[in-house]
Parts: sequence; structure tokens; C-alpha cells
Amino acid sequence: MDLARTRLGLRRLGLLGSGLTFGAIAIASLVAPEKTAANYAYTVGTPDAFNEFHAVFTGFWLGLAAIMITAARRWEDRRLGDLAGAAIGLQALARGVSIVLHGAPSASFTAAMIGELVTAAAILQAGPIAARLAR
Repeated sequence: MDLARTRLGLRRLGLLGSGLTFGAIAIASLVAPEKTAANYAYTVGTPDAFNEFHAVFTGFWLGLAAIMITAARRWEDRRLGDLAGAAIGLQALARGVSIVLHGAPSASFTAAMIGELVTAAAILQAGPIAARLAR
């Protein structure tokens, strides 16, 4: 297997893994909202809190899952994968901003930031390859 195909495989793996992760969390937010919220240092208990929690953790994250899984399957559409990779990278960047503004989070959130940075890099590094191989 040549280097270009390996890099493209890493891109697709990053997209698929992220999509499945977001999808699993979205489903967990439906099945066990209080426990899922607690894993992210949130509390729910009022209709407003549940409403906002489900808007983000269920609706938005299912949308991200659909986009990322589609991008992994349609690898030749560079823009879709690049946008998904940028979304993951911006999530990590926002975590970094939070560290500067509010201090370091627990180890699990720091690990999530590192994982997001690695995943974004894996996705974005092969965007030009996807475009070239699609031709």
C-alpha cells in the first residue's frame, strides 16, 4: 500500500471514528441523559436544561455523526471531510482557549483535547490526497 492510500485511510478512520463517537454519545443522551450530562460536568433537571442538553448532545451531535460518517464514505469529496476535520480541530482549539481563560480541566478533558487535535490532523493531512485520487 502506498503512502497516499495510507494517509487517506487515516483520514477515513478519523472521520468514521469521530462520527461513531458523536453518534454513540447522542444515543446515550437519549437513553441516560442525566448520566451522560454528568460525564460532561453538566446537570439537567429542569425542562429548559433538558431542552438545551438534547439540542446539543442529541440533535447537533447526531448531525455531526451523519456528516462525518458521510465524509468517510464519500472520501472523494474533499470539502466535506475538510469541514468535519476543521470542526474537530476547532473544538480542540476552543478547549485550549478555555484553559487559558479558566485554567486546566481534569485529565479526561485534557485527553479529549489531545485526541481531537490528533484526529483533526489525521483528517486534514489527507485532504489534498483525496482530491487528487478522486480525479
